[in-house]
Amino acid sequence: MSARQWRAFAILWFAMFVIAAGFGMVVPILPVFARDLGASGLWLGLAFSGFAITQTPLTPVMGRLGDKWGRRPFIVTGLGIYVFVGVGLSLADTFQAVAVLRMVMGVGGACMFTSALATVGELSPRGREGRYMGMFMVSFTSGFGVGPLIGGYLKDTVGVDATFLTLAGAAVLALLLVGVAMPGQSANSRSEEDEAIAPVRDMLRDFRVLGLFAFNFNFGLGIGAVMTFIAIFMTDVLVASATMVGLVVGSRAVLSSVFQPIFGRLADRVPRHLMAAASGVVLAVATAAIPLSPNVMILLALFLLLGLGESAAMPSSLAITTDLGRIYGYGTLMGVTNSVLVFGLLAGSVGSSVVETQWGIDNMFRVTALVMGLLVVVFLGVWSRTPRLYVRAPAID
Repeated sequence: MSARQWRAFAILWFAMFVIAAGFGMVVPILPVFARDLGASGLWLGLAFSGFAITQTPLTPVMGRLGDKWGRRPFIVTGLGIYVFVGVGLSLADTFQAVAVLRMVMGVGGACMFTSALATVGELSPRGREGRYMGMFMVSFTSGFGVGPLIGGYLKDTVGVDATFLTLAGAAVLALLLVGVAMPGQSANSRSEEDEAIAPVRDMLRDFRVLGLFAFNFNFGLGIGAVMTFIAIFMTDVLVASATMVGLVVGSRAVLSSVFQPIFGRLADRVPRHLMAAASGVVLAVATAAIPLSPNVMILLALFLLLGLGESAAMPSSLAITTDLGRIYGYGTLMGVTNSVLVFGLLAGSVGSSVVETQWGIDNMFRVTALVMGLLVVVFLGVWSRTPRLYVRAPAID
């Protein structure tokens, strides 16, 4: 990377860290906050993952537009929306208002996250996608790791409104960084060999892309189910404080941030689809074991295992996505795969709410783990349809 590219990378890294920390602050408190306002069943799921309703359809559109018009305006717009949502949550007094604000947050996510990832993908040298994506995603996972602990502490000491306002403040800081200090990006700065973007219909026929869809849906499903109910499980079953909930939830992301650079480099040396599948198995096993936790310490160990699986899952899948982005457009493919992940998160959150209502919280975790395991099999099955040339290609494997 040139000095200008490293500057853009560093600013995006820090901005993503700040916004992830702010986003993570609300994770340990939002489900309980919505439940205390009267939410249950479907509304409880929407209060946590309602952003997926808007982010899912808008993400591919924003990604494609970013490929054509430039990505910084979309990043700035997304961060501005996060400021609005943080202030709005501090004023919300009904669970319906919380759900609506989470949907508005999805618009911000569609603008911001895909454009940021696509920019980093564009900056990554060929054949080293895993390394650079692993480095960049440390910003998200480490921010998301410290955020829940800060949010839980603020709730216990100052109050829930302070947590939401801190989210808004974090978004303001990130907005200033990107809007003022980040070098401008051209609408399309690919090299000549990457100049042409293949049609979307070709992308949807590529078995590598279909495999990414299966993997991202699976990854989102697990996150949606676990994050919707872990605070309630810890509060009601393990009688844990909000600070302790934040510590457990954040431990997953902290461990992931430590190991992602290592697994990112590994993803440039081993078959990436096998690395992704192995991580999916680890995530499913750890999720199934959550209801067996007799105390917070055992649950903490399981969340560290989830963090280990996540640290292998993210760089391997993003490296594949980045490499294929040279064919189908960085923003376009990042947008579509992220949209599938967010849809999986929505399905996991809402679906787990339905399962929990019918069969209880323990069986909800077990059913989620079973579905995750089956989706790993689907991922490997779809990838096996990929022509051998693709499987053995150095840039993919």
